Amino acid sequence: MKTSLRIIAGYLTLSLTVLADVSPDQLMQAQKKITQCDYAGALYLLNRVIADAPDAAEGYFLRATAKEKQRDSIGALVDYEAAIRLNVAEQRYYLARGDLLVSLDRYQAAVDDYNNAIALRPVEHVGYQKRAVAFTRLQYYTKALSDFDLAIKLNSREPESYALRIQTFLSMSDSAAALAGINEMIALFPSCAKGFHLRSLMRTAARDRENALTDLDTTIQLSPDEPAYYKERAKLRSVLGDGEGAQADVVKYNALVRAGRNNPSYKVASTP
Repeated sequence: MKTSLRIIAGYLTLSLTVLADVSPDQLMQAQKKITQCDYAGALYLLNRVIADAPDAAEGYFLRATAKEKQRDSIGALVDYEAAIRLNVAEQRYYLARGDLLVSLDRYQAAVDDYNNAIALRPVEHVGYQKRAVAFTRLQYYTKALSDFDLAIKLNSREPESYALRIQTFLSMSDSAAALAGINEMIALFPSCAKGFHLRSLMRTAARDRENALTDLDTTIQLSPDEPAYYKERAKLRSVLGDGEGAQADVVKYNALVRAGRNNPSYKVASTP
């Protein structure tokens, strides 16, 4: 049976989440442990939940999340499949599995999941945004840009779609469109570091280092706890002959990295 038909059937049934005899408190405890990065503890709880209630879709979903955090991609995919089989009408399940498939370079399979997520909630921007990223990886640039436009139309106050669309222009080697998109993003979201960072990267690539440094200074002012930015600025300062400033950035970078190692929930932003 096609997934779209299964989704319709899921809507016709009144049980959107099958919790069987599971206490919501058990699921909340497991979710809390995942948030606290206690994945082993979450798995212990969720294994018990699923043993007691093998039809609990949310239990499989949370266990998949914990397994994914532990880099057990195969186990996570198995559990996501179980969650979706038990509750075909839950958008979160398709989005989460789609994200894992993207991380595994299985872009077309991810698109299929995002299609199902969009079918469930066509007025929400997130499905279009995620599908656009998968389309970009497949080099289906026209489809990607169309989806980003839809995502922005549905939620114009969220900067991430703008930033991802800019990265698609960069993947297309369309520097003019990328720069126009960056300037638009900065105008719309002047307190968002991402726009200034993207412009700094473009200016660095074009060897416009002084202006790149100005943009990176603004980036750091807006996001002072991101170590990657200090590493980039140290390189720029070194090339521009500011050895003292470069050394200060290296010291700051090392301090933030050490702090991150002591905080499991700390994440370093990736650069495009």
